[in-house]
Amino acid sequence: MKKKTILESARKNFKSIKEPALMKRSIKVVKASGFNIKSMRSEVGFIKLNGHLDAYIDGLEKQEKGGVIDTGARYLKGARGDRVNGRVRLENYYDKNKVISGRSKKKGTRKSKFVARMYMSLKTGKPFFGNSQKGNMLFKTESASSNKNSRQTRFKIKALMMSRSVKKSKIKQTNFVKEASELTYKKIEGFYKNNAEFQFKKHMK
Repeated sequence: MKKKTILESARKNFKSIKEPALMKRSIKVVKASGFNIKSMRSEVGFIKLNGHLDAYIDGLEKQEKGGVIDTGARYLKGARGDRVNGRVRLENYYDKNKVISGRSKKKGTRKSKFVARMYMSLKTGKPFFGNSQKGNMLFKTESASSNKNSRQTRFKIKALMMSRSVKKSKIKQTNFVKEASELTYKKIEGFYKNNAEFQFKKHMK
């Protein structure tokens, strides 16, 4: 399950997996010990380690059983190729190192500072956080056009993410771990045969 079926099931049931390597590192295995087949037992699952990856594993648990996520931010259709249920585009995944950060120290109104961030986003290709009537959101400037007569610049921006403090995300249960265990169970006989042969050869040397 750790090496293959959990990740396969997650790919099948989730819209996208941002960090498959992180998921694999989060899976812990307790191997079976001894030689008594009746008492041998192994366990596999996602384990919290003193706060490390707790939020990530809580999210996976809600993907398994269903639930509500009311922290952090959620992706909007702008990040999903303008489709509500589309996959998040790779270039739109949140990366705090690729976001225009820090507040402007220059004097000005909230509007002028927002305009300055739109310019910076267009120049760098990076998204920026900004407050809107719907709450704190992550925007990205796609283009800008100037009107010579009015001397105004119009920006085309896209909303990528939105704080869940305004609207929570309801997660439907996927049973992806259960599905992975059922797929693995079908292969147990082959695993037993291969390991038994390995042990026989090892002790016959």
